[in-house]
Amino acid sequence: MANTTVTATLTPAKNKTGQTAAVREFRVSDIPGAMDKMNWPVAAGLMRYWFKGNPWTTEDGGMDELTKDHKKEPIDPYVESSIVKMAWVLKFERANEIFKELKGKWNTPNSLKRMNEIFKEKFAGKVDGAYQQKFASARDAEKFGYTNYLSVKTSNANVFLLDELRGALANFNMRVIAEGEIIIASGKISFLVNRLGYYIDDSYDFSDVGNRFSQPLGYWNYDGVADPVTSNGYNFLSAMGKAEMARTAAMRGEDVQALFKDVDGKRYHLIQNSDFAEYRAIHGKGGDFTVYSDILYEDVTPPVLIKVVE
Repeated sequence: MANTTVTATLTPAKNKTGQTAAVREFRVSDIPGAMDKMNWPVAAGLMRYWFKGNPWTTEDGGMDELTKDHKKEPIDPYVESSIVKMAWVLKFERANEIFKELKGKWNTPNSLKRMNEIFKEKFAGKVDGAYQQKFASARDAEKFGYTNYLSVKTSNANVFLLDELRGALANFNMRVIAEGEIIIASGKISFLVNRLGYYIDDSYDFSDVGNRFSQPLGYWNYDGVADPVTSNGYNFLSAMGKAEMARTAAMRGEDVQALFKDVDGKRYHLIQNSDFAEYRAIHGKGGDFTVYSDILYEDVTPPVLIKVVE
């Protein structure tokens, strides 16, 4: 994005008119700092990870569609598993509601069918015995196969909902996995489930593939984000104030310049996916990545026995 200039008319004492004071335009790379001011550490951490990353080897530098659609395993360094915690996710009511719903859907008919398919593939040909199933991370669980999932969505129509969950993840998947003892006897597989785990999976990218217009990501300035009414209202009033100051020349020139720079520094800017794509094209930095949270565990008491493969 180019730099902008502010023109201020100075007082006769300075004997100069039409001087310009350079004001650096707000850039997408300033957003993590604005998130810091809003106390959004998770959102800021994820965005900084994106800025530090390198583009993919695709034509536009974005994540390839197979990885984004979970048809191909994400590769390092395009995976981040340390920033997002389930305890933080569940502080938000819309995520907590999905979590409660998912707790009751880990062993639905479709979930059992999915488990059956996964176990046939993973344990085919193994000798009779008992095998412990535990996962070291959400990434490992994803490789093996989750039991069920539900989507957590933030409606783009609700432009007044401005919280860190939206700033960090927007729409994402919440998964449930089952752990316990797998028992193989005479070709039959049973699964004694004693623990369930929950985690989130998301693709952190700024893709507009398939969209006619670039997705808006809010109105931002150096101090944070605002809804369209607040941001456009501020921009309008500040423009009117600047015009009045320039017309009356009631202040010293250097004071006008300082005030103009302050007003422009607080001006809100509409940020869209296309701004991040432009940044990546110009600077050669910006790597889309897969986000996993940690795993939140809950015991299953008493354990549940499932006959997976007959």
